[in-house]
Amino acid sequence: MEVVPKTEAGPTTAWPRRPARLGHAVVAALAGQVVSGDLAEGAALPPEPVLCETFGVSRSVIRESLKVLEEKGLVVVRQGHGTSVQGRDNWHLLDPLVLQAAIDGDATLAIFDDLIELRSALESQLARRAANRITDGQIGELKGHLQHLDDLMNEPQRYGREELAYHDAISLFSGNQLARSVLRSVQAFGMSSQYYAGTHRTRDDNLISHQGHVAIYEQLRCRDPEGAARAVEEHILGSWKRYKDRLAGGGLGGH
Repeated sequence: MEVVPKTEAGPTTAWPRRPARLGHAVVAALAGQVVSGDLAEGAALPPEPVLCETFGVSRSVIRESLKVLEEKGLVVVRQGHGTSVQGRDNWHLLDPLVLQAAIDGDATLAIFDDLIELRSALESQLARRAANRITDGQIGELKGHLQHLDDLMNEPQRYGREELAYHDAISLFSGNQLARSVLRSVQAFGMSSQYYAGTHRTRDDNLISHQGHVAIYEQLRCRDPEGAARAVEEHILGSWKRYKDRLAGGGLGGH
């Protein structure tokens, strides 16, 4: 019987990806502790051997995880001095993992206040720009979006999801692809939160929101840049204020 000699694995060998998954878990856990304040600014992270034992992973996984956290601005690694937590000013808050950790650990809605203000500022500017360049065909597309939303008036949660297509169309018509990309990344976190879901709970919520959408459409149809920007701001900030007022009054069932 011929014995086939063992050979070293070539570059195409499909190695298990277990360390990468473990590393993601370590990064997520430590990021959550930093963003929540459990690990305060300037605090030193436990040494590598302790982290290895805590998470049950190898030293290489810990080192790679700390490198990722440093890239996200959450920690700083100094050779011979260990790893310490960075101040909030250094965090990359538009990084998906960091922003998600900030949202998950925020019981005051402060990060959401910032998120809504950012969305309002960006969308207002994009609407202003869209009003200066929108075509008749694009106005027709927006009207189609409005008609679709009108059909969903009795489906609050679906209306809340589908309205983003209307807002995204305005962003697209502005021609500013960079701002649109930032806006879409921010929107993804808003949509995944219980807070955003709370803004569309009843048909009345949809009716109020729809009035805002119609107001934006009319300003764009008239090609009024300032009117379009103002309508977007009133719509977004007004919706958020109504939600917070309802939350303060206990009208969201504990959410």
